[in-house]
Amino acid sequence: MSEQVHAEPPSAPQPLWDALTQAEATLADEPEEPPSKAGALRKAAARPLTARARQLDWTLAGRAVQSLDPAAPRAKRTSPSTATAARRRKTRRLALVCNVRPEGLGVEGTEDEFEEYDSPATIAALAQMLSAEGYSVSVLEADRSLPRRLSAGNYDLVFNIAEGKGGRCREAHVPALCEMLGIAYTGSDPLTLSATLDKAVAKRLICDEVRTPRWLLARTLADLQRFDLNFPVFAKPNDEGSSKGIRDDSRCEDFAALESLVTRLLDAYGRPVLIEEYVAGPEVTVGVVGNATPEVVGMMHVVPIGQSAEDFIYSLEAKRDYATRVRYATPPELPDDVCKRIEAAALRAFVLLDCRDVARIDFRVGRDGEPYFIEANPLPGLSPTSGDIVLMARAMGWRWEALISRIVREAEFRQGVLRPILVARGEGRKKDRGGAVLPLLAIADAALPVGPVAAL
Repeated sequence: MSEQVHAEPPSAPQPLWDALTQAEATLADEPEEPPSKAGALRKAAARPLTARARQLDWTLAGRAVQSLDPAAPRAKRTSPSTATAARRRKTRRLALVCNVRPEGLGVEGTEDEFEEYDSPATIAALAQMLSAEGYSVSVLEADRSLPRRLSAGNYDLVFNIAEGKGGRCREAHVPALCEMLGIAYTGSDPLTLSATLDKAVAKRLICDEVRTPRWLLARTLADLQRFDLNFPVFAKPNDEGSSKGIRDDSRCEDFAALESLVTRLLDAYGRPVLIEEYVAGPEVTVGVVGNATPEVVGMMHVVPIGQSAEDFIYSLEAKRDYATRVRYATPPELPDDVCKRIEAAALRAFVLLDCRDVARIDFRVGRDGEPYFIEANPLPGLSPTSGDIVLMARAMGWRWEALISRIVREAEFRQGVLRPILVARGEGRKKDRGGAVLPLLAIADAALPVGPVAAL
């Protein structure tokens, strides 16, 4: 086609995004056509545009039509009739891929075995919300049946919250499978998910530009012979998430305590142990969304109750008993210059690790007021009631639904799911209608028809 239009993501740099959001909005007054004639529109779009039919339409989820022709006159705001919108809308298929947390189950020696997995309530909330966005939603467990189900499902998008099973690359299984099958997906790619779950690798990638505590990786007890860190130190499994293996006694004051803890962690998890110099200061987690120009949606300061920040460990016990052991301050109860340094460090870590769409970055603040990178989580918990990134975004004025919509929208634009639909308009078909076309940034808050939700 002689004309091409490239849609930029919501986080695209100015002035591209300004030009996109200020584009003209028009609508064709089309005769009623049965769905079987949809192929005629595709054939019309494939024909060369004439000088008098250069009007280009961009259809987003069948909801709004916005002109992207820069030579067009100033827009008259219009919107489709219900019948026209129904004919235009193609129900898109979405697979919500997850790992469901079993109720009351555990593995001997590791009662936090399923701590990373999402609760049935969180999965149901996400499925209903995505259905309200106009998707036909299927909930798929990320197990050995997933390749067959994804391949047979003809999905337009995978909303990935699966933690995976087995090994330090387990979080990369779903995006790698999506890439093999050519299915768009939300979140970071396999390389980033593997690199961030392996905390030692993540530190190596960012340490030249973002501060991180001095550390040592112990694959066996023999590696402690190379120990040269300053006490106190902090030890945890190197490639686990959701505070697995992080307990109230994870800080060690001497070598005997460290040796005992490393022995226990190696036996319980069978994974290398990361040992870092303990940063005695506030713990702050930062939520980031976007791609071309990522932005901080909030920062949350974890404030201990009845304990000093210097001695506080945000352990699994503290997270499970958060109502009595901690409170969350958003924005952080820290000096403005410290908050600015944390924000800058989070954005830089997001870019250096090549995170996509969304991530949560964790820091401890040292006595010198400098933030020290602890870890990055490109698959943050999205529970509408307890997810850290959800809580901090809500405190900054984001609705949960808007946050999820933003993640989906970023992924779709990044991978071309919402590329423009080019339609050549014939003369005599153009007629203004009353009503307003939704601005792109308001679409996240629009109420679209509810589609079916299927648990396969």
